[in-house]
Amino acid sequence: MRKVISFLFSSLGGLLRASRGVLIALVCLGFATILLAVFVLKPAYQNPGAKMYDSGLGYASLMRKLGKPFPVVTAEVRTRTFTRAMLAEGVCTAEPFLVPIVPMAKVTAVHVKEGDFVTAGTPLLELDNTKAQIKLESARLALKTSQAELERVRVGSAYVLAQERPDREKINVEATRQRAEQATEKVEHYRNAAKKGLIARTTLLEAEREFTDAIQERELSLLFLKMSEKGVKQSQSIAENAVKDAEEAVKHREAEMNDYVTIAPVDGIIERVLMRPGEYNQDAGKPGFVIASGLWFEGYFDQSDFAWVKQKLTGKAFLESYPGRELPVSVSRIVPVISFNEGGPEINRPLRPRGTGAPEWAATFAAQLSFDELQDDIALAPGMTGFARIESSRESLAVPRQALLSISAGRAIVQLIDEEGQRVPREVGVGLIDDVAAEILSGLESGDRVISEGHWGLKTEDEIEIVSEDGWE
Repeated sequence: MRKVISFLFSSLGGLLRASRGVLIALVCLGFATILLAVFVLKPAYQNPGAKMYDSGLGYASLMRKLGKPFPVVTAEVRTRTFTRAMLAEGVCTAEPFLVPIVPMAKVTAVHVKEGDFVTAGTPLLELDNTKAQIKLESARLALKTSQAELERVRVGSAYVLAQERPDREKINVEATRQRAEQATEKVEHYRNAAKKGLIARTTLLEAEREFTDAIQERELSLLFLKMSEKGVKQSQSIAENAVKDAEEAVKHREAEMNDYVTIAPVDGIIERVLMRPGEYNQDAGKPGFVIASGLWFEGYFDQSDFAWVKQKLTGKAFLESYPGRELPVSVSRIVPVISFNEGGPEINRPLRPRGTGAPEWAATFAAQLSFDELQDDIALAPGMTGFARIESSRESLAVPRQALLSISAGRAIVQLIDEEGQRVPREVGVGLIDDVAAEILSGLESGDRVISEGHWGLKTEDEIEIVSEDGWE
C-alpha cells in the first residue's frame, strides 16, 4: 500500500513538473480574473450610470430583492472660494474731445498736425482778431463815457437832470417861504382895513389872490425839493449801474479776445485737424480739432459675467500688436448696460449660428480696463485690438459637484440628510460650478449634509446606509 501511495505521488509530481507552465498560466489567469471582477466588473456593476444598473439583474434590483440599504457617502455644506476666469474681446480706446472754434473769423495760423501730442493749454490755432480789437476799444470808450456821465450826475450839471437839483430847490423853498410870510402879513392888513372901510373890496380881493399864489408856490417848491432829493439818488444809482455795465462789457470783450487763440483743453494726441490757414470759420463753435485723450482697453464681457466683474479687479491684456506680451490691467469703470455690440441685430447674420437654426446674438456689456505699470518699450495707440483676461473670486456655500441632480436654469435638486438621518429632496439655487464643487446660492445652510455618492437611481422607498461622511475626498 505504501508503495502504491508513493508511486501515485511520484507520478503526480512528474505530471506537475511536466505541466508547470500550464499551471502558472492558470494561476495567473485566475488571479487576473479576480482582479478584473474586483476592480472592473464590481464598480461597473454598482455604477448608477451603467445601463444594467436599473435592469432586472442590475445592482439596484439585487439590493432591493435582498432588502439591503444602499450605501451612500455624505458631505457637509461648507464655505469655499470660487474663482471665475473671464475673457473679453475689445479694443484700445481713447476719449474723443471736439475742440470748438468759437469766433467767426479768418484762420491765421495752425500750430499742430495730426499725430502730435499736446498738453492742456497748448496753443492750437490763431484767428484774426482785428475786429475784436476794435470792439474792445469801443467798449473801453463807452466805459469812460459812462464814468464821465456819473460825475455829471453827482455834480448835477446834466441837462436831462434839471429837475433833480436839491440845492437849487432848497433856495426856491426859502424864497417862496418868505414870499408866503409877506403875503400873509399883507392880506391880514388888508382884511383889517376892509373891515374899517378904508379900502375898496376889489383891492382886498387882489391881496387875497396874491396870498393864494404865494402859498401855492411855497407848497410846490416843497414838493419839488422832495422829488429832487429822492430822484437824484436814483439817478446816481442809474449812472453807477451804467458804469458797471460798461465795465462788464469791457471784460466780455477782453474774454472774447482769448477765444481768438484756441488752446488744447486736455492732454492727448491730435487725431484730426479740421481747419487750415486762410479758411474762414463760418459757424461759431464749429469743431476745429479732435483730440484723443487718455487710453484704456474697452473690453466686452458676456452678460453672464456681469455679477462677477467688479471695479479694481486686476488681470492681463493681450494685444495683437504685442504677441506673447502680458499687459497688466485693472477694471476702472463698468457700463451697466447689456447691448448687442458684436454681431448684434445691426448685421444680417448671428455671431454663432446653432445647429437648430436659431440665431445666437452676443449680449455683452462694456468695462474700461486701465493699463498699469507698462514697460518702457510698450507704446499703445487707439484702435489696437486684443482680449483681456481677469479673475474674480468670492466666498460662497458649496457642495461636491456630484451631489447635484437635475440641473436646469440655475436650479438643482440635492438629497439632504435631515436630523433623523433620512434623505429629503431639496431644491437649491446653483451658481458657479467647477471641477470639484458647485456654488450654492440658496436652499442650504452651512453645516447641512447632503449625499454626494450613491444617490443616483434611488427610489423614494429605498433605504440608505451612510458608509462615509468624507464626501469631499
